[in-house]
Amino acid sequence: MAEKRTRLTVDLPLDLVKKADELVQRGVSRSRNRLILQALQTYIERVEQEWIDAQFAAMEEDEPYKRLALEIAQEFEHADWEALHTPVSDEK
Repeated sequence: MAEKRTRLTVDLPLDLVKKADELVQRGVSRSRNRLILQALQTYIERVEQEWIDAQFAAMEEDEPYKRLALEIAQEFEHADWEALHTPVSDEK
């Protein structure tokens, strides 16, 4: 099924458009549109990853979470030890 799309109009600085066109001419992307799409996707992925990283960083300061994580680790300590010493079979 085809991905839904919408057409947008954006105002870009002329020097940015020129740089984009140079990249397209060098074969970095097949079109100006595709280059902008790739750049936007990359930027969104980076922003989302930074948000996830910030959530994990906040967990480091969350005392109730740290206590719960330690409690869970202690509960599974024996199972983890067993799994570590269980031979792995290559048979399928």
